[in-house]
Amino acid sequence: MIIRCSIHRSTFPSLLLLFVVLGGLLLGEASAFRVVIDPGHGGHDSGAQNGSVLEKHLALDVSRRLARYLNRRGIKTTYTRETGFVSLNGRVAIANRYKDAIFVSIHFNSASNRGATGIETFYYTPQSELLAHLVQTNVIHKTRRVNRGVKHRGFRVIRGPRGPSILVEGGFLSNSRECRRCIDKVHRQKLAEAIGHAIVRFRKVR
Repeated sequence: MIIRCSIHRSTFPSLLLLFVVLGGLLLGEASAFRVVIDPGHGGHDSGAQNGSVLEKHLALDVSRRLARYLNRRGIKTTYTRETGFVSLNGRVAIANRYKDAIFVSIHFNSASNRGATGIETFYYTPQSELLAHLVQTNVIHKTRRVNRGVKHRGFRVIRGPRGPSILVEGGFLSNSRECRRCIDKVHRQKLAEAIGHAIVRFRKVR
């Protein structure tokens, strides 16, 4: 049996307008999602250091890898910096330019205890806790590094943004063995992919 549906020609403009409006709302909702990626330190602020290995360079490299991972999955990204130094308040201001964005700050660690090792993720607001746990779980699973856990801290860059905000410490440069791992591009790629995968999951459940 063939059922024919008849729509009067005069209704087409109204239907077309409805589809355009609904499509615009759906596209607007999707396109509004953005990840603001914050490579720690920069410019005159090198961050943690082990010989010629500087935190600011490693953080920027992981940030770029993370952006590529997310961009390939249709998620827009913005950097807080690419070369020079940006103040903490400046980084927060960039995050708050976007109505629906999450903020991910990338760092590498240092400690007076040369034996300190592992990866940890920090959050401040309740809305950020799930993202922090997803990222930490994925990073540890992917890298097989020591799990230093998810921690609540009031760092300026994760306290100031309106949206979910986390800070990831990708390993201790003060630990010679871990520093060698951090300068390995394979490790940094795993770190970026694990963070990216967690963000994709977070986007689906938030």
